[in-house]
Amino acid sequence: MALPSSVNIKRFYLAVSAILIIALAYQITREETLLQPDQRLQLALDEQSPLTTDPAVNPVLAKANSELARAQQALNSAAAKPVPPVELAKANETIAIVPDAWRAADATAATPAMPLPSGVSVYEPVSVDMENPSYPEAGQQTSVILPGGERLQVNVESGNTNPNGDYSWRGHLDGHGDEYPVVMTYGGNSVFATVTTPKGSYTLESVNGSGWIYKNPSELELSRPGANDFIEIPHDH
Repeated sequence: MALPSSVNIKRFYLAVSAILIIALAYQITREETLLQPDQRLQLALDEQSPLTTDPAVNPVLAKANSELARAQQALNSAAAKPVPPVELAKANETIAIVPDAWRAADATAATPAMPLPSGVSVYEPVSVDMENPSYPEAGQQTSVILPGGERLQVNVESGNTNPNGDYSWRGHLDGHGDEYPVVMTYGGNSVFATVTTPKGSYTLESVNGSGWIYKNPSELELSRPGANDFIEIPHDH
């Protein structure tokens, strides 16, 4: 009875050994299969080139350098572009300012000999330089002085000499476009000017350098209460 039992035991050990060998082989194969993706990843990483600053190797850096070069070229082109003459002239434009068209008369000056028009209530004596008159020209700027000492800037738009030798210039008050015109004429020994302002119109009259600047009365100021505003034409009977 002992011999059969020994054989069975050997068979049992052989079977168990075989099972263990098969299990070990299976485990080894499984581990190799599980490690294979990591090995492929490591191989892929090993094949990748390290980050480089060489544009020939790094396409991203090459594109960035290309865009930078293009932007720099655009900046250089804008800086080198000449400014058009018209724009340059506007940037450097200056307005020549000539002396005042007239000035307030000195306190010691004699009263102007010429009479004031009827109805004038706002006026002031003035003095005009007739020995060395300044004739404003187009593009220049001058000043006119109103009663009370108010000084207004005038942009001169044109100037010309009339056939009789008189000189006239035209302009408009500065800052109002062409809404308020100013006209001044120099004669042989007299000067006449009209100034239109937001507060009303003014007239300058001067003879031999002495005269008046006065505010033109309004139609209401010229009308007397109860007076007729028409002219009667006489008829022959």
